[in-house]
Amino acid sequence: MAKSTKPVSKTSQKKSNGFNFSNISNLIENISKKDIISIEDFEKEKINISTGIYIVDALLSKSILKGGIPNNRITIMAGPKQTGKSFISLNIARNAQKMGYNIVWIDTEFSIEKSDFDMYGIDTSNPDTFMLIRTNVVEKIKMFMMSFLDALQKLKDTGVDVSKTIFFLDSIGMLSSEKEKEDTLKLTVKQDMTRAKQLKSLVRLITNDLGYLNIPLVATNHIYLTQDMFPQTIMSGGEGLYHAASVILFLSDAKLKTGEEDEMDLGRSGSIITAKSAKNRMAKPKKVKFEIDYTKGINPYKGLDLFCTPENFDKIGIAQVKKVVDKDSGEITYQPSNRWYVKHLDKYLAEKQLFNRRVFTDEVLKVMDPIIYEYFKYPSYEECLKELEYIDEKLNEIEEKDDMLSSDEFNLGDDSKLFE
Repeated sequence: MAKSTKPVSKTSQKKSNGFNFSNISNLIENISKKDIISIEDFEKEKINISTGIYIVDALLSKSILKGGIPNNRITIMAGPKQTGKSFISLNIARNAQKMGYNIVWIDTEFSIEKSDFDMYGIDTSNPDTFMLIRTNVVEKIKMFMMSFLDALQKLKDTGVDVSKTIFFLDSIGMLSSEKEKEDTLKLTVKQDMTRAKQLKSLVRLITNDLGYLNIPLVATNHIYLTQDMFPQTIMSGGEGLYHAASVILFLSDAKLKTGEEDEMDLGRSGSIITAKSAKNRMAKPKKVKFEIDYTKGINPYKGLDLFCTPENFDKIGIAQVKKVVDKDSGEITYQPSNRWYVKHLDKYLAEKQLFNRRVFTDEVLKVMDPIIYEYFKYPSYEECLKELEYIDEKLNEIEEKDDMLSSDEFNLGDDSKLFE
């Protein structure tokens, strides 16, 4: 029988307030040593791996200089064909390798050869630092990853730093299950109810281990429209993926036309990609745009112009403004204009001349970073309290003004009887 809970007296409350975890430190230490749970007793340095696109890094984790995918969580990029899912993943792999990461690339689509990675700047020559895995059966991937992570955990427990490892899964949408394979070999057609369960099991098993080991997983996925009256865009693979991932980006595509297309270009020179946060624990859910040019690749500076406004011109020095010099005093002012002006170059530029390192120098990016960070960040608890205090002050001012208004300031006439 459950014991009834009695009201706690003020005296007992005061006594309980003297308790802290140091009173049971030996017990906590023994629990941790027995590998029952992991107790984190130190502050981790937050490290992100860049996508190579400043505005996408900010969308993922607020910062254009230190942003990107988190180094200990699951990130999923989902979208239809030709939206840059694999391309961005390869960008992340290249940047991760520059940071000293070992690459484990799981290819479920047989979409890339080992020699193709060189084209994206990824070194595959050393089998000790690059591994290409091919399978599209979710149970096999689950067993492989769990065995791999378990081995890394044992190494970490001996003091080895195993955090410089990153997994890529391209893609979730092409994964099948053992049941689907067995039914097909038996020449039977049955609905597979196990795939979503196995995917949920996979992410449920690996999520905590990835966090403990400081290892990221970047996955791509397919999307589709539901058959509801008002169709919604969702990922394949079930709800488990939504719960496990810390960041989910939905990508969509539009034609990029540069005016340099020829008769063989299918009416486009590339893609304008819209990246929208379907879920983000690191930054406010927003959407941004960037371009993938089939000839020139990705321009990392695209999208930064959104923050180069006249209001930010004093800090950034780039905006659509016109420099005006007073003839008498020599005073310089800047007025809104349709042309882009770059202060540190003292030049007017067309928009197509804007996105390069001469305009967005390291100094300019350092100035822009806190402005963009502020835009994408969630408010802190203290900031929410200040906002509530501000609202209270405004309400008090309104109430004080209402109290100061006397009834004889209103000329009600005969209609005053309506209020009797």
